[in-house]
Amino acid sequence: NCSYFKHFTPGQSSEIFEVTTQKEYSISAAAIAIFSVGFAIIGTICVLFSFTKKRDYLLKPASMFYTFAG
Repeated sequence: NCSYFKHFTPGQSSEIFEVTTQKEYSISAAAIAIFSVGFAIIGTICVLFSFTKKRDYLLKPASMFYTFAG
């Protein structure tokens, strides 16, 4: 079972430690992932507008949004 492991010390009884993920880390990882997807979507919108309307000045913000998404 991955939720616990036993730590044996010589001459003493075994202690069971629970291994759990911290909730703060998972929430912050989810928030970073959502922001990353948002930046990628905004970058894609900038690229599409630059190709359809022949506005080359939108490629620089698109590259910045893709960099932020990474």
